Amino acid sequence: MQTVTAKPVQTKKRVNQPIPFNSRVRIYPANNSLPASRLMTIESIIKKSSKMQITEAKLTIYEEFAAKTGEYKSSISNNRMVWIVTGFVKGELRMAKGRSVCTDNAKLVELTDAETGDSFGRSIYCPPNNQINFM
Repeated sequence: MQTVTAKPVQTKKRVNQPIPFNSRVRIYPANNSLPASRLMTIESIIKKSSKMQITEAKLTIYEEFAAKTGEYKSSISNNRMVWIVTGFVKGELRMAKGRSVCTDNAKLVELTDAETGDSFGRSIYCPPNNQINFM
C-alpha cells in the first residue's frame, strides 16, 4: 500500500491590497441632526420619481421605514434621514429584466437617502390578478 502525504499549497501573502471599489459596502451613519438645508427637497425627490403618480412623500428616519417593513440593513443607521415616496403607475410596468409585468396600477414604494439622493430600494406591489410571471 502506498501512502501519499499532501503538502499545503503555499500562496504569496498579499499585504495592504486595496479593496476593489465595487466590493465596498457604503455605510450611511446617522444624520438626523443635519439642518434641512443639507437634505434633498421634496421637489427634487418628486422629480426623481416622475414615472409614478405620487400619493405620499414623507421625510423620516430609516428606523420608521424598517419597523414597518421589517427590512433592516446594517449599513444604514436607524437615525439616517430618508424619503419614503409612495405612488402608483398607471398601465403596464415591467420589472427587472422584463421577467414580470404588472398589467395595471402597480403600487411603488421608493426609499431614498435624504442627504445623498442614493436609492435604498424600491418595492413594487401589483393588485391581485394583474401580475404575470415569465419564470
